[in-house]
Amino acid sequence: MQESLVSELQEIEKREALQRVLASGTFHRADQLKTLLRYVCERAISGRGEGLDEYTVAVEALGRPRNYTPLEDGTVRNRIHHLRHRLEHYYALENRLDPVHIVLPKGSYCPSFQRQMIEAPAAPRLEALRPAPQAVWNRPVPLWSVCAISAIALVLAAAGWWAGGKARPGPDAVLAEAWGPLLAKNANPLICIATSAQLALIQRPPEPPGKPTVTSPDLLEWYQSLPGLPPSKQIYLGPSLTAPFWGDVAGVLAVSRVLEGVGITPEVLPESSIQLRGMNKRNVLMFGRPGFSKTTDLYLAEKPFRVRIPDERHGNVIWNVDPKPGELPEYDNREASRAANRDVAFGLITVMPSLGDPNLRTIVLSGTLSPGTQAASEFFSSPKQLQAFLRLLRKEGHAGFPPSYQVIVRSNIFDTSALDVQYVTHRVISKSRN
Repeated sequence: MQESLVSELQEIEKREALQRVLASGTFHRADQLKTLLRYVCERAISGRGEGLDEYTVAVEALGRPRNYTPLEDGTVRNRIHHLRHRLEHYYALENRLDPVHIVLPKGSYCPSFQRQMIEAPAAPRLEALRPAPQAVWNRPVPLWSVCAISAIALVLAAAGWWAGGKARPGPDAVLAEAWGPLLAKNANPLICIATSAQLALIQRPPEPPGKPTVTSPDLLEWYQSLPGLPPSKQIYLGPSLTAPFWGDVAGVLAVSRVLEGVGITPEVLPESSIQLRGMNKRNVLMFGRPGFSKTTDLYLAEKPFRVRIPDERHGNVIWNVDPKPGELPEYDNREASRAANRDVAFGLITVMPSLGDPNLRTIVLSGTLSPGTQAASEFFSSPKQLQAFLRLLRKEGHAGFPPSYQVIVRSNIFDTSALDVQYVTHRVISKSRN
């Protein structure tokens, strides 16, 4: 049993608790959140926490201008929300037994330090061992019986090994129906991953060893906070066109497990190394978002659901071109996150015949954020989710999965990972030939 107590703590205990959090894997590469946490904790430790408000945090911790207006910019509330959830994750998963927890109460910008009183679990009771009765399995067994049983076991094991080597189990029935030609023996599917243009951190080794020279203090502080990087004489940023987003990679892993489960090894290529005509007459699984993927933008251009950035005040949204009753015109992860008081992403699954051959299949897995792509991939790889969706299609009068359709899913997320998947809505583009 664990009991949380707000008690008098020494300053050194509070600072040690803060350092443990800042050095944790949960806050690895979360530099702005670490800066924010360090600032509010230092204010609380020095006895000036009561004066913390949104404006003070914005100007002093996040570098906003003096004319900052909370009504026009919700950055501080958003960052505090992220910080609170990151702290909860750290104490729930990474360091549950930390003797001092840092808690950021809802509605407050001032953290509290809480001592954790941990009771040792009760020792298990041991009962005396009693001798086993003289049952059948305690009696002596003749040698010929042992040999006979062993021989039968060897024959059965050999038969099982031979049968297992000869036949590989087929895909789940609903997966086979939904994936169609992608799971055929000669499918030869292509997995194409969008790669965004990014600036990569490039290092040169020092001679002799010393601190790296950079022109940006922020870049230097960030570099020195990263664990495991070698000393460097010079740090600069270089362009890269080969970096996928983590949610897209997680989505690739989800669908690859389905393909490998039926003995299919896909060809995997970054979008930067292949042109659209290279996907012609192929079974294709495409991962990415418009804005980072020209191919995805082309695939979704005329579809009922499209991923887009409506204006400078929004991130990616899924645009519902012709909303039905009860549907939203836009599925915006920012609006959904504010309403749910936690991070949310939307994923989009688009199924269509492949270019140049209606007997082949193209699946586009996209979303408002890369965890949305992961959520879409996990939905399309889940027999349970697909079975529920198939029942819904049959209620609408469809004999099975249509040749072309779209599905919107939703997922709560943590950092860059989808935590769960929920169906939102769908649209049939072309009806079944049956």
